[in-house]
Amino acid sequence: MRKKNKAITIQEVAARANVSVATVSRVLNNNALVKAHLKRDVDKAIKDLGYEYKPSSIGSRKGREPYRIAIILPNIANPFHALLLKGISNSALVTGADILIYNSDENLQTEKQFFSRIAHGNVQGVIYIPFAPEIDPLVLDLIEKEFPLVFLDRALDREDICLVSSDNVEGAYQATTYLLNLGHRDIVFICGPAHFSTTSTRFEGFAKGLEEHGLKVRKELVLHGDTTYEGALKETQDFLSRKVPFSAIFASNDLMALGAWRAVEEAGLRVPEDVSIIGYDEVPLSSYMSLTTIAQPSFEVGRNSIMLLIDLIEHRRAPPQRILLRDSLIIRKSCRKI
Repeated sequence: MRKKNKAITIQEVAARANVSVATVSRVLNNNALVKAHLKRDVDKAIKDLGYEYKPSSIGSRKGREPYRIAIILPNIANPFHALLLKGISNSALVTGADILIYNSDENLQTEKQFFSRIAHGNVQGVIYIPFAPEIDPLVLDLIEKEFPLVFLDRALDREDICLVSSDNVEGAYQATTYLLNLGHRDIVFICGPAHFSTTSTRFEGFAKGLEEHGLKVRKELVLHGDTTYEGALKETQDFLSRKVPFSAIFASNDLMALGAWRAVEEAGLRVPEDVSIIGYDEVPLSSYMSLTTIAQPSFEVGRNSIMLLIDLIEHRRAPPQRILLRDSLIIRKSCRKI
């Protein structure tokens, strides 16, 4: 007979259910991708043996396998994504989690392969930055099954997801108000892809700032970028060729702000003497160029994403959850009063 003070182990549960320890772990952590018949076998073994599952608190996972968390990025070369990763990886050390970084390079088939791999692997949670207009059915299935999934920076137009981001409406409002208070009225806004949630929220903040000063958004001053330096360079070059009067540019990320800066200088104009420029994100290059920008708390956004994910895995929280952190204005030398 088993001594009363000897606890049932996860290995014994696995042996009774005739499955791997990893499968038992996925069942215990409510992994929605476990096949139904395997879950029934594990649940029966747990009941028959009287196994008691006690989720470990953060930072005290001794004797247990670390959580395996997948980070799916659209472009690891994006400097802002690198800043988010820094917050995630730093917190992973504290939470006792292993992170797997998947870079899709903005390729839908590559991303699909990653999610398929996750579906068949020992992964307890996912942190995800989407990039495509349409979300893969595998992702939607994870949402429906309440698999631990946290959207990072960019959201979906759904009420049932978990998201960690900064307050883009407020940040863009700060940027616009700053330019308006400097006397600028003809402000060019360079937005990102239309299907990005960050594009719509930053545009909302831009429009809000204008409206409070009795101004309206002018279509001829709205440029459609693709988040890249090169894309904004070309868009700004095309805009300048049309000779539309303006005095300032607000780009909805720093890379596009720097691309616009290059176009302005190539046209023989000076920053900030002739054109004021403000960006968004606070990537390292911004300080080198003395670019005024809206700083996202990237480290804290990354840190909160993994903390929320651990809470979802250990059932301390349930979706939907939304965490919005406040952005801040960093004033440098790329804007001037007129």
